[in-house]
Amino acid sequence: MGDIFVEQIIRRRISLGGIVLRALSIFALLVGILLIPRLLMLGFTIAILLGYVVYLTFVYTNVEYEYSLVNGELSIDKILGKRKRKAGEEYDLKKAELIAPIDYPEVEAKSNNVVKANYAGNMGEFGKYALILNGVDGIKGQLMVIIEPNDSLKDAMYKVRPNVFKQ
Repeated sequence: MGDIFVEQIIRRRISLGGIVLRALSIFALLVGILLIPRLLMLGFTIAILLGYVVYLTFVYTNVEYEYSLVNGELSIDKILGKRKRKAGEEYDLKKAELIAPIDYPEVEAKSNNVVKANYAGNMGEFGKYALILNGVDGIKGQLMVIIEPNDSLKDAMYKVRPNVFKQ
């Protein structure tokens, strides 16, 4: 069997909380700008600091996930603002009990009593897959990892674990 290597980047939709944070930071910046004539240099400094807060808010609410499948190891990294990469989790697909669409009957039956990790794009239920893993370090019981794979990643997962992969 040859080496398997597949990568995919999925953008996560901004949540309602992220939209509220962005709006509040812009409002605070506008208030800071309006304070410049009244507070002079202090108002200017406050406006500069609030501008930086707005920048950070926009960077940290823009999230993408990168899925990398290398020889049965699925690693998921978090990319913030298309610049900063946070090393994420690594999952061994050899420990997978089931890899199936999120609305598959077996997944729905097991979804109540597992620990969940959601790395999908929040664009609805279509196209999401659940990986149910056993024996993950630091987790008692089973872990359900929710991802949104493209066709090449699905094919690669099927090649790694054809007996547990469901369409």
